[in-house]
Amino acid sequence: MTAAVRAERFAPWAFAVFALALALRFLHLWQLRDSPFLDVELGDSAAYAAWARRIAAGDWFGSEVFFQAPLYPYFLGIVFATLGEAPLVVRGLQCVLGALACALLASAGASLFSRGAGIAAGLLLATYAPAIFLDALLQKSVLDLLLLCLALWLAARLARRPSRRLAAALGLASGLLVLARENAVLIAGVLGLWLLWLPDVARSRRALLALAFGVGLAAPLLPVALRNWWIGGELHLATSQFGANLYIGNHPGAPGGYVPFRPGRGTVEFERQDITELAEEAVGRRLTPGEVSAYWRDRALDYIVSEPLDWLALMARKLALFVSTVELVDTEDQYATADYSPVLRAAGWLGHFGVLAPLAVVGGFVVWPRRRELWWLYAALAAYAASVLVFYVVTRYRHPLVPFLALFAGAGLAGVGPWLRSAPRPVVASGIGLALLLAVFSNAIVGMPKDRMRAVTHQNLAAHFRADGQPARAALHLERALALDPVLDDAASVRRELAAIHLELGAASAARGDLAAALAHYRSASGARPGAPGPLWAAAWLLATHPGEALGEPSEALALAERAAALETRLEPAMLETLAAAYAAAGRFEPALAKAREAAAALVARGEPVPPRLAAALASYARGEPLRRPHREGER
Repeated sequence: MTAAVRAERFAPWAFAVFALALALRFLHLWQLRDSPFLDVELGDSAAYAAWARRIAAGDWFGSEVFFQAPLYPYFLGIVFATLGEAPLVVRGLQCVLGALACALLASAGASLFSRGAGIAAGLLLATYAPAIFLDALLQKSVLDLLLLCLALWLAARLARRPSRRLAAALGLASGLLVLARENAVLIAGVLGLWLLWLPDVARSRRALLALAFGVGLAAPLLPVALRNWWIGGELHLATSQFGANLYIGNHPGAPGGYVPFRPGRGTVEFERQDITELAEEAVGRRLTPGEVSAYWRDRALDYIVSEPLDWLALMARKLALFVSTVELVDTEDQYATADYSPVLRAAGWLGHFGVLAPLAVVGGFVVWPRRRELWWLYAALAAYAASVLVFYVVTRYRHPLVPFLALFAGAGLAGVGPWLRSAPRPVVASGIGLALLLAVFSNAIVGMPKDRMRAVTHQNLAAHFRADGQPARAALHLERALALDPVLDDAASVRRELAAIHLELGAASAARGDLAAALAHYRSASGARPGAPGPLWAAAWLLATHPGEALGEPSEALALAERAAALETRLEPAMLETLAAAYAAAGRFEPALAKAREAAAALVARGEPVPPRLAAALASYARGEPLRRPHREGER
């Protein structure tokens, strides 16, 4: 490896990395301008945005112990209060922060290793597809990487020129990182130990550096812990989520990724409610947030102790998911977004875990001779990786490993030539062999097919648009979900929802006189649920009562009505009325009259009046004429 580079001499290269990273992220945002993603808040994004709006409105203290890490919502609240909520403004600012993280990482690599290593590390992060994707989401991952890259940059400078000011700044960055990503407390612990054991530094000075680090670490953490204690009477360093998250990843039947406590309730507002209600039902009394966390922690530990072989098999599944090149979906996934973003799609060809991790393995071997100096880098990577495996694997949880991997990969790319020439042959063979093995394994393991993740994202978009009063957009995304994955885990409920939306759209189209659109929606509803009679009745009524509208042959109305009747166990008056209209449309007036009379008799038997529409139908059929309804009356 060549000599490390001073920060001021590397500044132009760092700026070039920043400019490239920013250009890619801005281009990605621009390409999403006509997508459904830019102005939509799903899952945790919606929860963060709602929390940020409360903060922007003046609710800075809150009324409950923090359940989620608080730093990102407060950051977002400040942005909302000062710059507004325009999606391009907020996400654009995040892209700037993401690009800054790339420049900081490049500078850290140059300080730790060499100019070439720093440039390579920065470029790897700048072009890493999940980083481009996550930087443009309303998610805390952008702060995770920014603060982690800042900490690595400060640590690299500390390694060259120890000072209490840098140590305090490193502690502050680490404390803020813990408030963004709670399990980063392990990284902070490694950094604190490293300062206590800094080589070539007097013991007394090491102690002062560690003390300065501790003060900086406590500066953001202590106020949050005191605030939680003031509100809840319990000491929580950042959040009360530990036990619930441990149980999600460690219970009988756990898949290794995220699963909600109750099916279909994976958003944060449901999760907090569900873990509390389920724990209180089991215990039989009201529980504090700490007691709820302890309940789920104990459930997870009971499983680990009582089923050690099953737990080891689960850990093996998590490890496979952890090293897989596929980024596991949370609420909205990278692959569905890439369908709208050529930049993200192109970055995904090489900018993925299956390339980065094997390169990092090579880099780990290349810099291994400096292991006594760089042990903290290896230890921080291992500690954070272990924390992910202990809980569960999703893209956002694995993402903070990327700066460490990029540093090692950059060092490997810059120093692989001298290493190949000078390292012992068995060491070279071990490094290359392990990297190739990881590359094959990483790219072969598929935790969830990409089309299934796309389908989940479109299903979530559909739920958002339906709740937002946009059923047509909801239907489009449900149809896309089923086209991508016809055997979704809850495909039956998706089809029911899709059919209901198309029935709703059909009725609205008929009411405004757009009969062709109404019929198309009824047919789509029937296609979504072939065994459901409702869409068949609606289409049959429309065809039977609007002859001559170029909608279809009148005989089709009777075929649809008879199919619907065969699916019913009991024919209600409205169904009999539709069947009568279909018979009349087909020119069969005797059965039409019989069914209409049967409908009228059923209404009278219930004590209900015969409506004018049915009376008019009886008169029409008696004259040998089909029933014709005004366009605006629409579907019944």
